[in-house]
Amino acid sequence: MLQQLPPEILFEVTSYLCCQELASLRLTSRLLRTYCDHPNNWKNIQLHTNSSGQLWKLDQLKKVIGPHLAHIQSIRIWGVRDNIVHYILSSCYNLRHLTICGWTTLSDHSLRLLPPRSLKVKTLALIGSCEHTKFASIDASTLSNLLAQCPEMTHLVLGCELQMNAETLVAELEKKVQQTHLLRSDLQSFTLATKRTWLNEHVLRLIKIYPSIQSIYLLPDATIGFCAEQETLDYWMTNKLDQIIKAESATPMPIKDSEISLISNHHCIAYDKSWS
Repeated sequence: MLQQLPPEILFEVTSYLCCQELASLRLTSRLLRTYCDHPNNWKNIQLHTNSSGQLWKLDQLKKVIGPHLAHIQSIRIWGVRDNIVHYILSSCYNLRHLTICGWTTLSDHSLRLLPPRSLKVKTLALIGSCEHTKFASIDASTLSNLLAQCPEMTHLVLGCELQMNAETLVAELEKKVQQTHLLRSDLQSFTLATKRTWLNEHVLRLIKIYPSIQSIYLLPDATIGFCAEQETLDYWMTNKLDQIIKAESATPMPIKDSEISLISNHHCIAYDKSWS
């Protein structure tokens, strides 16, 4: 009976299925496997946890996306462990966009790829939880190495508290700039859900490292309320900053001995290239 249906109907039906449903359906027949495995079904995927909210296990994830690694360009995933993030970064070799929307613990091991390799990732977002800011045990060395391995990275959103000092991170990046083959200056936006340990000086040095950067937002609880299924991060961050500006009557002010203007107070530090 399936053979009698027009191909476009079968393509349309499979396009509405989630990844887990496609992974199960492809096992039922060779014909359905052809349609379930179509690259368009796997180019941009969302990977939710099951109804009980359990975290992804590596063997489960491999069964779902393993046959399609070459086609995956964008992933939004909920409920991860270190080994899940590590597997995605090391195995999805055409991945451009990765959004991680929840974890119990997340450490350096998730982002540390050995041996080091060049990745095609353009955007990386660690959201944690839309209800409260989570913690990730990621240090400055690991983050700077990841940026060096992602020469095409344009947007980095760390909506979590990190185990790193601003001075250490900026110094690590400056070292890589001196070794020009280790760091390209393509980053357009950088968001961190805290301004702890950050000073205006660190922001100015970060702008020098990435001359083309358009925005730097150090906003506590930056991603609280963000719905990854319905909103884009750029739109959300712009609205978040607007709320802070209105609530605190904050105004971009030029920094002494610099042409750059920042919003800088006890609550946040923000830079937008359009202010200068």
